[in-house]
Amino acid sequence: MAFPFYAALRDIFPQSEITLIGRAWVADLAPEGFGQIIPFKGKNLPEADFQRLKGLNFDIGFTLSPSFRSAWLMSRLGVKKRHGFASDLRGMLLTLPKNKFQRQIYNRSEHRSLAYLRLLVPYLTADKLPEDLFESYRNVKLLSQPFLTVQQKYGLTKDGLRVVVCPGSTAASKKYPVGHTISAIEMIAKKKPATQFILLGAKIDQAECDTISAHFAGSKIKLVSLCGQTSLREAHTLIAWAKVAIANDSGLAHITSLTGTALVTFNGMGRREETSPLTRRKTLFDLQLDCSPCFERECPRKDQPLACLTGIAPDAVAEAVLYSLT
Repeated sequence: MAFPFYAALRDIFPQSEITLIGRAWVADLAPEGFGQIIPFKGKNLPEADFQRLKGLNFDIGFTLSPSFRSAWLMSRLGVKKRHGFASDLRGMLLTLPKNKFQRQIYNRSEHRSLAYLRLLVPYLTADKLPEDLFESYRNVKLLSQPFLTVQQKYGLTKDGLRVVVCPGSTAASKKYPVGHTISAIEMIAKKKPATQFILLGAKIDQAECDTISAHFAGSKIKLVSLCGQTSLREAHTLIAWAKVAIANDSGLAHITSLTGTALVTFNGMGRREETSPLTRRKTLFDLQLDCSPCFERECPRKDQPLACLTGIAPDAVAEAVLYSLT
C-alpha cells in the first residue's frame, strides 16, 4: 500500500537523494529509484547506521508507520521537516502540517494509500490533489525476478497453469476456512487438472499450509508448499508468474497489486474501503454482514463464528479462479 507513495515521492523530488529505512524482512521488496536502503533487525537502528545517517542532515522525513518509535527516530536523526500521522502521543515529534484526524491513526473511510499520499500535500503544485496522485500511481508495479531463478531453487515444474494460495494472515478473523480452501482447490483441479498450486506464507501460517499439504499428500493434484521458505521478493516473483492468487487479507494479497496477477481475496474483520488490495484485477468476496467490520482479531460472535468468511461458498471461489485461468 506504500508503493504509490514511493512512486509519487520519487517524481516530486526528482533531484533529491532519498533514503528508505525499514525492517530487514521487508527490505528486499524495496521500491526502485531510492538512493540507499537501510534495513535493520529488532526495534532500533544499529548505532553505526544511526550515526552515519545523522550526519546526512536530512531536510525532509516521512513516516508511514503510526508508531511512536518511527517518529522518535526522525527526531533523533535531526530531520528538519518531519511528516506523519499524529497518533500515539507523537504529534510533538512531527512538524507541521499534522494529520487533522487527531484521534485516528489514518484518515478513516478512505484508502490507506490515499492517506499516505496526503502527507505530500505541502509539496504539491496548486493544480494537484492527493486524489490525482492516487489515480496516477495506484497501478505502480515492481519488476519481478526471472521465474527460472525460483523454479530451479524450489524444484517447480516449468509448464502448466500456476495458482498461488496464501491461506494465512495475521489474525484469525481474516482467515478463510482451510476446509473451504481445500474444497476450492479440488474443484479447480477437477476442471483444470494441469494446474500447479503453490502455497505461500510466513512461519506463522505453517499450520494452515501443513493442513492443506497433508490433505493432498499422495493425490494426483499438483501442490507444493513453500510456506516459510521464500523471501518476500521470491514470493513476489512466484505471484508475478502465476495466473491467479487466492489470498486472505494479508501482505501477500497486497503484493499481488505489484504484479498485475489476478487476485481472489476476502474481507473479514476489516473495512475494505481502507485496506483492500489496490489491484483492479481482483475478485473481492465481502458479505457485508451487520457485524462487519468488527476490527477484532478473534471473531466475537457466538451464534455464527466467523460468519463473514464461512458464508463464502468454495464453489464461488473456484469459479472466480477458473475465470482467471481461461
